[in-house]
Amino acid sequence: MNEKKPSSGGPQDFSVLVRECADYDPQKIKAIVAEGMAALGYEPKGKVALKPNVVCAFDPRLIAQRAFTHLDVVEGTLRAAAERPEVSRLSVTETSAVGNPSRFSFRWSGYTERISRLKPQLTKPLDLVGMDEDRRVSCWVGGSVHHQVRLSRAFAEADTRIYLPKLKCHCVCKMTGTVKLNIGILNFDERSIHHDYLLDEKMVDLLSVGWPDFVVMDAITIGVGNEGVPIPRQLGLILMGRNAVAVDLAAARLLGLKGETEVPYLAAAIRRGFRPARLEEVTLLGDARTVADLDRFSKRIQPFDEEFYRWQDVNTDLKRLGSPLRLYQGPYSDGSEAKCEYGCIMGLKMYLGFMESYAGAEAFSRGRPGAFVIGKVKEPVDAKGGNAYLIGSCSRARVENARKVIKIDKCFTTAADMFLVFGNRTGIHSPFFDPVFLRQYVPALLAGSLKKLCNGRYLDDAGDFITQQLMRKL
Repeated sequence: MNEKKPSSGGPQDFSVLVRECADYDPQKIKAIVAEGMAALGYEPKGKVALKPNVVCAFDPRLIAQRAFTHLDVVEGTLRAAAERPEVSRLSVTETSAVGNPSRFSFRWSGYTERISRLKPQLTKPLDLVGMDEDRRVSCWVGGSVHHQVRLSRAFAEADTRIYLPKLKCHCVCKMTGTVKLNIGILNFDERSIHHDYLLDEKMVDLLSVGWPDFVVMDAITIGVGNEGVPIPRQLGLILMGRNAVAVDLAAARLLGLKGETEVPYLAAAIRRGFRPARLEEVTLLGDARTVADLDRFSKRIQPFDEEFYRWQDVNTDLKRLGSPLRLYQGPYSDGSEAKCEYGCIMGLKMYLGFMESYAGAEAFSRGRPGAFVIGKVKEPVDAKGGNAYLIGSCSRARVENARKVIKIDKCFTTAADMFLVFGNRTGIHSPFFDPVFLRQYVPALLAGSLKKLCNGRYLDDAGDFITQQLMRKL
């Protein structure tokens, strides 16, 4: 590793401070974050936007709660930032997964209650902002996928940004950390654009408008398996840094990965000139000062077994559950043999992971036969008397012995799309049709829509359509 030296601060500082933290305690975490800010030369000023990972959260009676940045990490960071004299305002901002209103995820993750409790305790104004409901401003990107994007005002107009990623395995990206957190700065419309074989390039594009000034990574309890319904393992660490790529390279090593080659979006960022280009360029500080130290900590979450890679290969897990369902996947284009490993396949892995968490493993073995098809499958697909589910606009197959062929003609197809269209047809009960879920979800959806109607968000969207797209449609 590099010779250890005091941090110079800023994005060109490749220092990553690793601190042991055995459990969640907001006061302890506040002290760790305050130490990290001082050691890494970060002084928040003005309006501060904090961006955690709240990809989804549900009533624990339906699906276990493990997918989001822990509340105590958020509180500890808020308390540390609020004590900085030049901070004027704090906002916790997030967009949940497509189809999941942020206000719904905030409620069931506990964010709504915790932020409400913290407001009178902090010396600075504090807001909880669902980016899917906030008014947006256009930001130039000039990237490979996005020319420009529209971002929440609370995020785009912040003077400084603190990212609070949750370290987890990911079903298609290998890991989710700091860089991938940028998917959550987009609203559902732009989030869906090329969430496919161009996903890595999309994420790198977003670094131009979503580069964090400071990172506090929640690696106290990490998630293995599928990122939507992760299985917890205790790592007991907090990682901090000023460079998103540097923090992710160190985090990847903790998951047993060589980030610069085995995490696709990090490899893409490095190809496009982001640095550091390898872990050896990172200056490790604190409780891990060498790669060997990272490897020692990594043993806490081993073995890298079947559970570690749960729902990262669909047919492997369908066989594990004794399910008569099977996946058939082919290339997305007639001009290539390449398969899209980022779009509909990710939605299917999330869908099946949620179904197992909700209905239980036994429900899969009792389910109906059927075939999932993604891409252009050349060989005959035997549905064995069940339904054939063609997922995505590019899906094509010669289906045999099918009770019914059901196609979702979207690119990409989300887990929410599959819940709505497939319903209970697989013989496995869907949480989306549980009365408990519907009584909670529908009011949240309507409340979010009403807020956008009242705050001018819908007018902004209509204005953007008229000025940017209407002439192309006429």
